[in-house]
Amino acid sequence: HGEDNRPITKALEIKEGSTIFSIASAGYNPSMLLLDNPAKVVTVDNNPTQIAWCMLYFSAIKNLSYEEFRGLVGFCKGAATTPDERGRIYDSLRGSLPSKALIYWDHHREDMTKSGMYLFATCIRQWDVERLVRIAHTQETLDEFVSMENIDEQRVFYDKQWDTWRWRQAFIEGHLNVSPNIFGPLMVLYQQLALRWLNRFKDICMSVPNMDNPQIEILLTGRISGKYSLPDFWKPENFIPIRERLDRFELIHADANEYFEHTTEKFDGFVLSNVGDAYNKEDHDKWVTRAIKRGKPGSRVTYLSGAGLDKGWPDAQRDNIHIEQELSNSLLQGVERSFYWDNMHIATLK
Repeated sequence: HGEDNRPITKALEIKEGSTIFSIASAGYNPSMLLLDNPAKVVTVDNNPTQIAWCMLYFSAIKNLSYEEFRGLVGFCKGAATTPDERGRIYDSLRGSLPSKALIYWDHHREDMTKSGMYLFATCIRQWDVERLVRIAHTQETLDEFVSMENIDEQRVFYDKQWDTWRWRQAFIEGHLNVSPNIFGPLMVLYQQLALRWLNRFKDICMSVPNMDNPQIEILLTGRISGKYSLPDFWKPENFIPIRERLDRFELIHADANEYFEHTTEKFDGFVLSNVGDAYNKEDHDKWVTRAIKRGKPGSRVTYLSGAGLDKGWPDAQRDNIHIEQELSNSLLQGVERSFYWDNMHIATLK
């Protein structure tokens, strides 16, 4: 999962009782918004797969124990859940799913029950770096690197032991494993972007301890074992608080542009994800502008830009917003834990 919930929630500065808009993001990051006690989180997505994903994910949080939940998703000890047991857990939720979500998950039942919901998402294995890293480093070196807690020791380890030519070659060649079905529009850019991603990976390793960055284990091993760091939305202490506020979600299957055009809802914050990366500059500006027009004075708009895809803010809206560049820089350098993003855009509506 490429988006990091921490900088997003810090950027929004959610106040109790507020109304937040979010792209679905498989339900992971939107669920973390609930911990700041908003009155409502409106989650909109035009992708039926994302909607089906959210429906099963939210149903799992609502109806399962934490142990069953991690078994279905496939992290920590739940990764060892057998396909038969995972199938039983899924079957216990079938009655809670709407027909379209049920059709989707019944169709993918066999593949999902083999690995769990998380690794079933092929985009998690977008680079296959976990295979290539074995060429660059021994298992002992990998284990030591992933488990580092002291940032000063980690910096030295990175420079002296991790940052070898074999590692750099493995990381850069990883782009060849990306499925064009997932990142088709970006394939022509990957040769140029691989080095930028490698440099961004180094920046993160120089500022965030690996034991506080689950994305490191995901990238380098392809799993979340529970021995190191967990995403905040899967930590056991957050499971019940999220469950108790699930009724504050409004999940809408619609084109978000059309939703903004027709809704009367006004929002205190926006999580636009990196939807604009798929647009040209003109359509990107229309997308962000539609969000701005649905915001209240003082509300925060946030969106991410993948490397090489930054389109900035709409020029026509600059008088209506205050761009929080200092906050953005501070969150991108030291809080953000994903190497994929070039920029995190934050603005406050005037």
